[in-house]
Amino acid sequence: MSYARSMTNFLNEWKTQLLQYSRNIRLFFVFIFVWNTGLGMFGLVYNLYVRALGYDQTMVGQLVGMTAIASAIILIPAGIMNDRFGPKRIVSAGLFFVLLALTARSLFEFKNALLVTSFLGGMSQAIVSATIIPFMANNSTPRQRVHLFSFNMALSMFASVAGNMLGGVLTDMFQFAFGVSEVLSLRTTLLIGVGTMALGLIPVLLYTSEASGEKDEREDKRAGPKPGWRQTASRHKSSLQIIALFAFLSLLSSTAGGMIVPYLNVYFEDRFDASKTMIGFIVSLGQGATALAFLLGPAIARKIGEARAVVLLQLSSIPFLLITAYSSNFTLASVGYLFRQALMNAANPFYSTIKMKYVDRSMRGLASSSGEAMFNLGWFLASPVSMGLVATYGSYYGYAYAFSITAVVYTVICILFHVFFGKERFKPVEEAEQVAG
Repeated sequence: MSYARSMTNFLNEWKTQLLQYSRNIRLFFVFIFVWNTGLGMFGLVYNLYVRALGYDQTMVGQLVGMTAIASAIILIPAGIMNDRFGPKRIVSAGLFFVLLALTARSLFEFKNALLVTSFLGGMSQAIVSATIIPFMANNSTPRQRVHLFSFNMALSMFASVAGNMLGGVLTDMFQFAFGVSEVLSLRTTLLIGVGTMALGLIPVLLYTSEASGEKDEREDKRAGPKPGWRQTASRHKSSLQIIALFAFLSLLSSTAGGMIVPYLNVYFEDRFDASKTMIGFIVSLGQGATALAFLLGPAIARKIGEARAVVLLQLSSIPFLLITAYSSNFTLASVGYLFRQALMNAANPFYSTIKMKYVDRSMRGLASSSGEAMFNLGWFLASPVSMGLVATYGSYYGYAYAFSITAVVYTVICILFHVFFGKERFKPVEEAEQVAG
């Protein structure tokens, strides 16, 4: 009886939240689902496509590194442009270039072409991602954000589940049912993924400019000249401190995650010789488990607080990471992977909520993009190390060493996050504005 009551309360809580969201947010949800379905198809099979072309793990690492460094370079300028022009203009341009870059990545085979298109793809995808958190923050109230950020990530994961499953099944179907070569079957799946992503342009073009934070040129002229960087830094010193702290934590987190996350599909193929359908199934289960964790996250945060939830969830994921690292049993490694994915990633909405709570509205684009820039820089630094370990020590010890390094760094991050945000050291921006008003 108590279980049924709890489930009813849980569903009613989410129903109430979803009904309160604006038209822009509902259009945004459509975009997120379509976009991540296509991206899930592309992401699952691209590393396998590179391997099918005859390249080794080192080449996979180089491509991940090129994508990451391109994102790191463009993200902060993209965040500043988002604050200046608004997300609708920026994301529309970014989407167009993403589609061009991913189409090229699907068609080219030569090493230099793969590296260049990976760089361009990473740059254009970063422009799109820089708009997401500020857009949600600008179209929501502080009380909505934990649920909103959690639902966004859950929806992204559910869409990725669909994309991963479709990617694995379609590739095997083209190859084994229709007799197509491995390379052509993978390429066809990549292009279907890009076509699915292209549908995401429709809801983006329907955004309401005023609600999404777009700037009107006449309003800019009436407002007079914008303050310089020195004036901005002096006025928003606390916001800049928050941005710097989150950028540092993001760099550590991505350096750790970059050792393993981009290569989980290759890990299952190298260590267990799993089929592409099975890889898609396992990755999809991991994302489905993560999506459920996202939906349960607000209830956890309400009971123990957002900062404590981050530390608890991420620390509890580390034993499962080590199970995956050292297991020679496919089932056990898969279970470890599922729990690690759900627990570690369930804390991500709280990062975004805490960051947006303490950063001034005018600097949210910079706050989001700087964290993502550091995240991609970490992946760039870690990717050659991880694949170098696998190339040197083989599919067992190479991955075991990479996963173990990740576990140590994640532990350090949890300790630092508790030190920085375990106690209320900073004042929420909305509260400060109300007092000033």
